[in-house]
Amino acid sequence: MGNTSATVKASYLLLLIAMLLLFGCASGPRVTMSPAFNPAPEDNIVYLVPFSQSLVPNDFSDTVFNEFVDNLNKNRSRTDVQWYYILKEDLKDIDPAWLTRQVYISGELWGYVENAGCCSTELRAKARLNLFEMEQRDATLEMQFPVEAFFEHDRSTLSNERQRMAKRLATEMLTP
Repeated sequence: MGNTSATVKASYLLLLIAMLLLFGCASGPRVTMSPAFNPAPEDNIVYLVPFSQSLVPNDFSDTVFNEFVDNLNKNRSRTDVQWYYILKEDLKDIDPAWLTRQVYISGELWGYVENAGCCSTELRAKARLNLFEMEQRDATLEMQFPVEAFFEHDRSTLSNERQRMAKRLATEMLTP
């Protein structure tokens, strides 16, 4: 198990370095990694905190979170993570001593804009994922994702495009 865990950690580190090099100058996802980053949880459990949101439609944020969780579970075999547990409480309601002994992911959605004209609409949103590891007060990995969509009214609806963009964002969060 020790060699497998070390191999997985090395693979994660190489993947993240490659992502940093590829996305460093792009306007796409932005990754910030702490020197303390160590992605393999000891108990093979990662907790998920429902994403906070600011002025984002509920159907958009619900779809992003649900799709993100589904994507994590579908890809569980590619990691050392055995289980993803969703924490139902707000972070402020969770015992801080317990939380610091866990690996967990939190997220935030904000900057949602619908810019509609007579014949087309542009959609934009921003998202952030934070990975917190055991005994680390600050996130050891932060990833930011801007997402945009554009559609013509005679080809689609706002509801369909909002859902499509939410699903695309959830996929990008797993594979930046």
